[in-house]
Amino acid sequence: MNEKDTPLTDTTDTPPGEAVQDSPHPYDEQALARIKLSDAYREVAEAALHGVATWYDKSSFTGQGSYVEEAARLVSRAEDVLRYAVIYERESHSSWEDIGGALGVTRQTAHERFADVVARWRAPLDKPERYLPDGTPDDERIPYGARYADGDLRPHYGTAEQTAKNLEEWLQQRTVPGDSWADEEHPVTGALTRNSTATMLMRLSDIARRLLDEQMVPDPRAEADMCERRVALYERMIREGEAVPADVRKWIQRDRARAAELRATPGTGTPWPTDDPDRNPAEKDQDQ
Repeated sequence: MNEKDTPLTDTTDTPPGEAVQDSPHPYDEQALARIKLSDAYREVAEAALHGVATWYDKSSFTGQGSYVEEAARLVSRAEDVLRYAVIYERESHSSWEDIGGALGVTRQTAHERFADVVARWRAPLDKPERYLPDGTPDDERIPYGARYADGDLRPHYGTAEQTAKNLEEWLQQRTVPGDSWADEEHPVTGALTRNSTATMLMRLSDIARRLLDEQMVPDPRAEADMCERRVALYERMIREGEAVPADVRKWIQRDRARAAELRATPGTGTPWPTDDPDRNPAEKDQDQ
């Protein structure tokens, strides 16, 4: 730690003695891929369980070829598991050589087979239709959505948080003594990773660049959202005991003032001054 990165005391307006209860940060992209993989496994398990029973074998609901048809659907679901397993491996930084070795094929063959699958998964995460004020991507192509912030409407395509909880409940209902996860309180969500406060700050910088790319004068409401969210993240870093830059208090004050200015003048926006030595470095990066 150097003199410019020192722990600071909390600068929020929380009354003394009252602890701030921060909402968890959203699941990161690796966790989103794992949730989808878990859900694909669940679909295979349910389909396979259905095929174990024999009570309907002589019923009028079964016909010639129906068992082959059902087995083919199961194989198709299993292929989905494989595709999402590859996606999860890539999000976990596995190489194509690692993936090819696991499949018993060459690196090139694995890449040719699954590169497009991974690219389609990454597309809405890398360039979503829109971002939320907290920096998370919002796009209907993202399975279940990535929303989490208090006050945000739940997207009609669901949320990763809710899906993970549903998978947890589903697994716990089917767990019996002797299962390797039987003693785990959270066998599904316990190992899922979330974005850090520092990562969320970097996401805001990405949104700022996108606003400047798309609009000569950014939407003042969107810019105010960013300023207010950045203040909240800086204050959270302080509460978490993180090492923060010495100028963070200046940045908090300037972002608060900037947000107030933008809220007071709807429909207009004033660019940050380019010659201000105390500007937030994240804002300076937008001009480069």
